[in-house]
Amino acid sequence: MKKIKADCHIHTKISPDSKEPLIEICKSAYEKGLTSIVVTNHFEYYTGKQNGSKGWGIEYIENSLQEINECKKEFKDNLEILFGVEFGQAHYWPEEVKKLLETYSFDYIIGSIHKIEDVDLKYGDYAKENIEKQNKLYLDLLYAMASRGEYDCLGHFDLVKRYAANHNEKIDLMKNYERDIENILKIVIERGKGIEVNTSGLRQASKELMPSIGIIELYKKLGGKIITIGSDAHKKEDVGSEIDSITALLKQLGFNELAIFKKRQPYFYGV
Repeated sequence: MKKIKADCHIHTKISPDSKEPLIEICKSAYEKGLTSIVVTNHFEYYTGKQNGSKGWGIEYIENSLQEINECKKEFKDNLEILFGVEFGQAHYWPEEVKKLLETYSFDYIIGSIHKIEDVDLKYGDYAKENIEKQNKLYLDLLYAMASRGEYDCLGHFDLVKRYAANHNEKIDLMKNYERDIENILKIVIERGKGIEVNTSGLRQASKELMPSIGIIELYKKLGGKIITIGSDAHKKEDVGSEIDSITALLKQLGFNELAIFKKRQPYFYGV
């Protein structure tokens, strides 16, 4: 049986922050020895406070699915290409999400918080005097989404540190908010959901995994079992980035199995 090597978080040109066609992503994945990729293009929800907008248009999902189906024909048995999505702030409009899930058969859903009050974290306030307030708002939103949102795994749990690093500020959520993090992880586990280990931070200014090793260890201690690895690649060069080294790290931390989702169900494979 062929050993599974999966990248569960990938963006293509369908996401506004990527210019890479899926065909190039697939070529890169195959050349790097990946057996499976999950295409998780963005789909963002808003509070509705600005112009009454609830979220992005359905064309993002339609275009993503079309691109996936075309590449499935091209790669056939050489690469498994799964249909995912990265929902941002999905807990805002549960009925809208429900309608979406009745229409599309996703393999995998990443639940992420990208925005606070519709302002992307990239453009947040990382002045020293405001970081604590922003961190708390972020964790409150993460808890709300973990509790009420539709997802299979939480994405890049401590994302705020990615952008703080661009302002020469270091954020360690475990240091000051361990109780908040524990409460979020308990909800995730109680709901039968999981977390992803996102390797993109290693390529960015923070030079750290998301979530931090401390958060991963706490998840394991609390009984968490479902864990995926994703590069969060937005270009072909980053597909599969650090998958091997992080797989080895997770094994050291006590995870003998990783997950990949198909039709919203976790399938476990040994490491």
